[in-house]
Amino acid sequence: MQHTKIAIIGAGAVGSTTAYALMLRNLAAEIILVDINDLRCKGEMLDLSDTLSFSVSSSINMGTAQDVRNADIIIFSAGIPQKPGQSRLELFTTNKKVVQTVFKELQPISPTTIIIMVTNPVDSLTLLAQNINGLPRTQIFGTGTLLDSLRLQGLIARALGVAEQSIDAYVLGEHGDSQFVAWSCAHIAGTPIASFADMTQEKLATLEQATRQKAMDIIACKGATYYGIAACVSLMCESIIFNQKRVLPLSTYHENLGVCLSLPVALGERGIEKTIPLKLAAHEESMLYRSVERIKAV
Repeated sequence: MQHTKIAIIGAGAVGSTTAYALMLRNLAAEIILVDINDLRCKGEMLDLSDTLSFSVSSSINMGTAQDVRNADIIIFSAGIPQKPGQSRLELFTTNKKVVQTVFKELQPISPTTIIIMVTNPVDSLTLLAQNINGLPRTQIFGTGTLLDSLRLQGLIARALGVAEQSIDAYVLGEHGDSQFVAWSCAHIAGTPIASFADMTQEKLATLEQATRQKAMDIIACKGATYYGIAACVSLMCESIIFNQKRVLPLSTYHENLGVCLSLPVALGERGIEKTIPLKLAAHEESMLYRSVERIKAV
């Protein structure tokens, strides 16, 4: 892409941190922030503009929905974060209205625009965004379990004393309580992780629970998570802009399942290029379908 234009809908902690990550990684020539809170949006834009000297980005501005219809990539991070004790259904009901309102204002969107959904519950809202836009489903997808998978890889790396980048392991399914680790497909240099002497079934269960718990620990300490997800979104943008076709666990639509959830996919300049087939163990297949039912319930 030439003169890449990236729009971020929602200039809160996640949106503004994502803009910062994009600028420091030199991924966009132009970044536009859009938020219902003009004062907050202006403040974030002015603060971020101080980093232009350290980036190849030519500009960062605030704008309206009408200003971003022709963006190469639209990152959707607007919405209300989940409150303690709030169900996924309640959260979906709240953020559904935000998604519907914003995308109505965005019409008509450029037919080549790619939309990355970040707002939770991301699987349900990704499907909603696909259904209310005229774009191909492959151009609208969510961050899904990408951050969960990177957390898992970090925990495995520390347990086995190898680099995180050398670990091939994924958290799959719903980005939520029913997510699961595909241990049967997890390996390092072709060696199954479960075959390492230190990786007992108890240890694997501990790593999986620690992965699931980490977001809750962060929220309990500081109220929200945003550095990790911002880094994930910038990684996704890099794969799109440079057509890298990285294999990432993202929330995409699966015809045979009827929902959006996370399975490994190849991400390139046209969006989702293909789903990578996995041979899951029987109990993992059951967990995948449990995720399907959970998402359908929302």
